[in-house]
Amino acid sequence: MAAKMNIYFTMLTRLGSVMALGITVVACGPVYRTTYDYIPPEDAAGKQCLNQCLQMLEMCRSSAENRAAQERISCQQNATLAYAACIATAKTDLDRSRCSSSSSCNREADISQCNSEYRLCYRNCGGTVNSREVCVSGCN
Repeated sequence: MAAKMNIYFTMLTRLGSVMALGITVVACGPVYRTTYDYIPPEDAAGKQCLNQCLQMLEMCRSSAENRAAQERISCQQNATLAYAACIATAKTDLDRSRCSSSSSCNREADISQCNSEYRLCYRNCGGTVNSREVCVSGCN
């Protein structure tokens, strides 16, 4: 069991190193973000339709936040169990020092699908959605 835990932690350490290297490489060039401009429909029915789009967007975002919160809780529970198992199976102080009590359970809600559905709803209500790429860092 201790051998499995050591392999697990070694893999996590390597993954963290690869991710850090990837972030460093990405940080060298310009970073762009897509922004959207919304032009509402002029008729009352279209504007009423947009209210339904907003309600749908809020429900979707709330659901995504709830999922992320549940995933964070599950991650924290798994990290606690992994740490307890590591400590319980460690035979030496060196083995115990290799057990990590820290975890990366910072799962953020993925609302990209919600936003995509909102833009589609907005268009279906007669509104216009224009997208453009904006440089947010490393710009010349």
